[in-house]
Amino acid sequence: MNEVVAPLLQDALLLLVTVLAGFMVAWLKKRLGVEGMKKIETELALKQELAFLAVRFVEQAFRDVKGEEKYNQAAEWLSERAGEIGLNITAGEIKGLIEAALRAFKDEFGEEWAEAKKEEAG
Repeated sequence: MNEVVAPLLQDALLLLVTVLAGFMVAWLKKRLGVEGMKKIETELALKQELAFLAVRFVEQAFRDVKGEEKYNQAAEWLSERAGEIGLNITAGEIKGLIEAALRAFKDEFGEEWAEAKKEEAG
């Protein structure tokens, strides 16, 4: 009887370990996926905050500069700060982040923003 039960128990144990390992792998993949998404969300929030700071900085420090040169100053500042803290950021991301920050400022401050720009130009 032992000769029959022992191999069955070994097979059952092997099957159980295999199933548990499969569940463990699935759980780890799911867990790492959630952690990966959190990392992406955190990086995006940092990049957005840097873009807002870049726009504010350039608006304050480069009042005489206009248009593309002002954008270039903001892009350079954003790229340097991102590099300092170890964030990888592409030129396309920089453009999108700066444009989004400008749009947010314009939406938030509306007429105040337009009036300030007119005063600077005039």
